[in-house]
Amino acid sequence: MNQFKPTFLYIKQHKITGLLYFGKTTKNPEKYHGSGVYWKRHLKKHGHQIETLWYCLFNDQNLCTEFAVSFSEQEDIVHSKLWANAIIENGLDGAQV
Repeated sequence: MNQFKPTFLYIKQHKITGLLYFGKTTKNPEKYHGSGVYWKRHLKKHGHQIETLWYCLFNDQNLCTEFAVSFSEQEDIVHSKLWANAIIENGLDGAQV
């Protein structure tokens, strides 16, 4: 059984283009840049001038997942041109599970 690590959900914004990214990390969310394929491609093309707009630490896996999915759906992060997310964030998947 996988042990849930305390996880930050965060929102990043590119300072030049305004593109947003919603993600998760178990690292410092102020220093972590994000790992989404489209997001990383965008940073490579436009530079790493990003800021962390918001983050929150979750110690409970269910609360983390519930918030992440709800926010993802509410903001329509997969289909909205404002966001660089290709899939709904669930607070669990990705490089740092």
